[in-house]
Amino acid sequence: MKSVSGRILPCLILLPLAVPTLLHALSLQPLTAPVQGQRAEWRLDGVPPAANNFDPDLIRIDAVFTTPAQRVFTVPAFWYQDYNRALVGGAEVLTPAGAPDWRIRFTPDEPGEYTLALTITRPGQPDPAPVAVRFTVAPGAATGWVRRAADHRSLETADGRPLRLIGANVCWGGVRGTYDFDRWFPAMQAAGENFARLWFAPWSMGLEHKPGTLNRYDLAAAWQADHVLRLAEECGINVLIAMDHHGMFMSNDPAWGGSNNFWTRSSPYAAENGGPCANPDEFFTRDAARRLYEKRLRYLVGRYGSSPRLLAWQFFNEIDNSFRPRGALVAADVVAWHQAMGRWLRANDPYHHLITTSLTGASDRPEFWTLPELDFAVYHAYGEADPARRVAQIAEDFTHRYGKPVMIGEFGTDFRSWNLAADPYLRGFRQNLWAGVLGGSVGTAMAWWWEGIHDDGAYPFYTVLRDVMARAGWSEGAWTPVTFAENGPAPLALGEPAAGAEPFTAPIQLNQLRLNPVAGEAAIASPLAADRAAERLSSYLHGSGNPRLQQHARLTAWFADRARLVFRVDSVAADADLLVRLDDEEKLRVPLASKDGLAVLNDEINREFTVDLPAGRHRVEIAHTGTDWVNLKSVRLERVLPAPFAGGWQFATEAIGLRHGGTAVLYVRSPYVAWPAGALRYNPPIIQGATVTLTAWSPGTSRVVWIDPKTGRELATVATAGGDSLVLTVPDFAEDAVAIVKTQAPGP
Repeated sequence: MKSVSGRILPCLILLPLAVPTLLHALSLQPLTAPVQGQRAEWRLDGVPPAANNFDPDLIRIDAVFTTPAQRVFTVPAFWYQDYNRALVGGAEVLTPAGAPDWRIRFTPDEPGEYTLALTITRPGQPDPAPVAVRFTVAPGAATGWVRRAADHRSLETADGRPLRLIGANVCWGGVRGTYDFDRWFPAMQAAGENFARLWFAPWSMGLEHKPGTLNRYDLAAAWQADHVLRLAEECGINVLIAMDHHGMFMSNDPAWGGSNNFWTRSSPYAAENGGPCANPDEFFTRDAARRLYEKRLRYLVGRYGSSPRLLAWQFFNEIDNSFRPRGALVAADVVAWHQAMGRWLRANDPYHHLITTSLTGASDRPEFWTLPELDFAVYHAYGEADPARRVAQIAEDFTHRYGKPVMIGEFGTDFRSWNLAADPYLRGFRQNLWAGVLGGSVGTAMAWWWEGIHDDGAYPFYTVLRDVMARAGWSEGAWTPVTFAENGPAPLALGEPAAGAEPFTAPIQLNQLRLNPVAGEAAIASPLAADRAAERLSSYLHGSGNPRLQQHARLTAWFADRARLVFRVDSVAADADLLVRLDDEEKLRVPLASKDGLAVLNDEINREFTVDLPAGRHRVEIAHTGTDWVNLKSVRLERVLPAPFAGGWQFATEAIGLRHGGTAVLYVRSPYVAWPAGALRYNPPIIQGATVTLTAWSPGTSRVVWIDPKTGRELATVATAGGDSLVLTVPDFAEDAVAIVKTQAPGP
């Protein structure tokens, strides 16, 4: 082979033999034997030099693969450096291994003979003729890239097999780097998990996340991501890659103690670091920044797009954390950017991986989820009270309104830490897992605190869930939510207290997530009602600046003599006047000045207030006049008289479930452990004789197997006859139970 006037002559030979191709020194070396469903890789030697091998405007190498079925995949080549890793003093150390080189990766999805046409384009140079080679792919396991299923609620592989996700966030390693994933991924695989979410960030696997990396990517970080993806493939774990997080666009955010402000100190796009953007919003609006970002996307597609376990690209983690007024971003600019970049990625990713983004916990922004460029919606669920019911409701609501699948992309009983002390028996953790599956999302809710899961041995909960759902046949067919005869929400009216009833002290459970919308009013009929109040009351009293969430805390109860309201204020986001009203009459007004000007919880007020309450039935309201929030650290009612709810309403056992034809899986939880209610009780009351009623059911005899979701132990197997409704009696239980229902239709 030789060149004529710098032109590249075509070559056609078979692989996996060595392939001489471009110029007199260029060769394409296969590094793997091509097998269906497995990533194949080639090294490209002898490529002409360029000033920046990461910039496709200076050197662009494309490999065009034609399959036996004449489908065409255009895959970018990428610049690569190999590394050796070692643990030194407990920390991962990477050392370059050999010289950097060009690589091509491609995963064939059918066996047979392929053609690879290779082109190199350089400015000011004549376009050479493409180089063509042929290679044969051996038969292997068919995988198929992931896509949305026809039911608009679930995912499937390209060959139509349902893909049900069980997993968690495993976003980065600690000082051990990739060695941490060597522990986590095999443990997840053994537990039955098949999903993990990764982050590209300044401290882990961030290719373009530090000064000096603008269109000159961090090859050590890229190698780390290679290692993690290969390990995911070995362990059967599907990976979602979050390509950026909101902190990259923050410069003065006081949250997280200011530790998340990466714009000026880390973003290569910032003008302070030599980038093209004077402020974070220009990343989303300037053409120069968009063109640079498209180059990064091209590199990611070439390097990672071929991974058989790459589930989806996620543009951002919780990007609305950076919206004005708190941050610098204009929401409309970010939405327009998602549409433009989503279109670019869809046009240039040959494998058509799913595309999404994510928003802060409890956020719902239709302007994002209605974009056709985003394939599925994502919700982050933190501190959701009664998560078994609430998370299932969210999943169904999103699916219905947006007509696309939903992933509960993060969850935690506490957004600040694993906080096992607040959920010592992992009841809230377990309820969230089952809510994601049986609420009709794409799989389990995806826990955030992966290190806590590993260190505290929470994996068996995944194993039980996997085994139960496999036994029910979850991997086949389309599943939809079960409908139940429900008790309805607790009323706000109370009946008369029983004569001679003893008063009790009622610590009021409050919802701890700032953006969770709640009713703002509750009737305190009993200690259980106080424990369940987090479903209706927030620790954040929002002001007029947030009309969507603005509400106060209203408590209705019967009080004995010498009753009191006692509450403590943690912090305020802005100056406010604190108010307490009794039956609409003002009883307390206190100015609360923001001492630090920060919208963070830091005990800046840390002041307790007490209001005496007269005997009788009264409504007590804690309120404020102000634009932003006031945070209540605790609320307590003293000397409350127990009384029935109006109409004799009572808290009852509740269930969520999925069905496929005559088969259903149900998750049932006690009213005493609807997290955070009962979280600290060592021995919750035993529930006897509880029933759940499935509506719109099929007549026939049902075989019902009851299972303990903590251990997987069978509790009972019963046969139950039913018609349009099916009434199931739950065996005695203290916390929760799972049922597999299989109904045999009556004969002719």
